[in-house]
Amino acid sequence: MKIIRFAAFILLSGSIGSSAIAQTGPDNPLPHFVFPGFTKGVTRMKDGKVFSSNLNYNTVDEIMVTELDGQYRYAKNIENIDTVLIEYKKFVPVGKVFYEVLAGGQVSLFLQNKSYLTPKGSTVGYGSRSQSVGPTNIKRFEMQQWNVNNQWDVINIDLPPNVEVTPASVYWVRKNGNYEKFTNLSQFYKIFPDQQAELKQFVKKENINMKSREDLIKLVNYCAEMQ
Repeated sequence: MKIIRFAAFILLSGSIGSSAIAQTGPDNPLPHFVFPGFTKGVTRMKDGKVFSSNLNYNTVDEIMVTELDGQYRYAKNIENIDTVLIEYKKFVPVGKVFYEVLAGGQVSLFLQNKSYLTPKGSTVGYGSRSQSVGPTNIKRFEMQQWNVNNQWDVINIDLPPNVEVTPASVYWVRKNGNYEKFTNLSQFYKIFPDQQAELKQFVKKENINMKSREDLIKLVNYCAEMQ
């Protein structure tokens, strides 16, 4: 999705009509966002400034979105952001997206909340991947708000009809300042080549389930203790 960038951190990309606002209702939550609706959050900038607003994270476009008086904006120049706190979740900018912090310390665990759109009822054969719905198929709302280039801004907010949100989140470990992603134990062990034997014993002893967020946090905290 191409959106013309503003010079400021969070600037207006446009107001959303009633059809989009209805998505936050109990009968139709926002399946492509981390939270079912926009909720109070805090954005801390690296220069010490703090902003409070209604926030949510779009997992398809991987952008932090804020709502104010029925108008929706998204975070730009995220390199100036230190952390975003929404309810009990903490997010930090990494590159052009945000990662959710699950465990901090010398060895840290992050979740990259992401998803893609697939047509409803599509079948996927063994070894093949369902074709995702491209951003050009997403319903667009053209907003009457000038940007710095005096052009109309466009923001994608509604889901196209007859699609499903397919989770595609990724776990990351940060070790010695480097981010390493993993989806299974074999990949995780490779991140800690010198501690593989100890980790295998710990996994067996604690019956670690790689599909459990709590177990992954326990595993990463154990790795931090070994450093």
